[in-house]
Amino acid sequence: MMHAPTTRYGVIQAAYWSGFCMVLLFASAYLLDAGLTNSQIGLVIAAGGALSAVLQPVVAGAADRSRRVPLRMWAAALSALLVAVGAILLIPGLHWLLTAVFFGLLVLTVQLLQPLVNALGIAAMARGVRLNFGVARAAGSGVFALVSVGAGWVVAVAGSVMVPLLIIAFQIAFLVATVTFVHRGGIAVVSGAPDAPVAAPTQPMTRARWQRFFVLLAGITVLMTSHAMINNYMLQVMRHHGGDTGEMGTAVMIAALMELPVMVLWGRVMGRWSPGRLLQLSGVFFVVKTALTWLAPSVLGIYGAQTLQIGAFAAMVMASVYYVERMLPARDRIKGQAYMTMTATAGSVVGSLLGGLLLDASGVPLMLLVGTGIAAVGGALTLVSAESRL
Repeated sequence: MMHAPTTRYGVIQAAYWSGFCMVLLFASAYLLDAGLTNSQIGLVIAAGGALSAVLQPVVAGAADRSRRVPLRMWAAALSALLVAVGAILLIPGLHWLLTAVFFGLLVLTVQLLQPLVNALGIAAMARGVRLNFGVARAAGSGVFALVSVGAGWVVAVAGSVMVPLLIIAFQIAFLVATVTFVHRGGIAVVSGAPDAPVAAPTQPMTRARWQRFFVLLAGITVLMTSHAMINNYMLQVMRHHGGDTGEMGTAVMIAALMELPVMVLWGRVMGRWSPGRLLQLSGVFFVVKTALTWLAPSVLGIYGAQTLQIGAFAAMVMASVYYVERMLPARDRIKGQAYMTMTATAGSVVGSLLGGLLLDASGVPLMLLVGTGIAAVGGALTLVSAESRL
């Protein structure tokens, strides 16, 4: 049964991932229309992502230490910034360079917000409010799938001006949902299953365990690099196989929908496997998914590879959140969530730049071959560094 806190947190996740979709998935459509070249667009996205990777632990650390400002207000402040920047992009005749700078600020801010969204749901679980994190996160993936298709049609009909307008609309919804996310006794808390609290760390964080944790972060970063090389250049992959934007949208939707079973049934999944073991398994799934994408003979082959999202990205997203909560002491958890989010951001930056260079140098087959090799390295690092008992 859906409890009210689950529904309300699901709205936060849905609004956040809708905004994320508009910023990242529609960056090329908006910036090309503004007069930027493909290489300039790549630099805008990479610069925003790189700054976000640097600032995520800083912002999260400040939120960890903050006593006066609730976590939800930190998230609301970043959302308000997204609304303001979206409004600036609606100014007629804005110079292309200013457009690039402000869109880069959108890329930066929406990624800074991600660890706070996760921490908002998981940080106060000990208060006992019944909230299913998996179901709420699944709402984000489900709405992402719908927005990726629906917004594509809207932008095609009404023009690229709809990109900042939709960003503003989704962020206003996020802002309202976040500011009002309070309950008797405090902010709502979440669990993978309605009654399952996060266990406190049972072992001290020694220097060796911190080192192992950072090796895990490196492994996930490498996996996210291969993931970004496929996702950020899915249109080029589809065109290589005779498809186009329609097939790209279908591929993105398949991947997003495949995330739902893992997230909705996360309580049961956690009952059988630990977060550490699931991180190891997701590393294997990433390698297989990337290899099948490289070997795919057609668009249908790409669709088939996308179904492995169920054990790759979906499991990684969920397991990483709970792994941090089980491994780190309370004072370091928001920062730990930021480190995990930073892996995806850093991977996206490297994957975007490397993928573009490989495409220009030799085309899609070489990019996917290199991506498969990179995924194998990331999978190996994840296997040896994730603590399967956690």
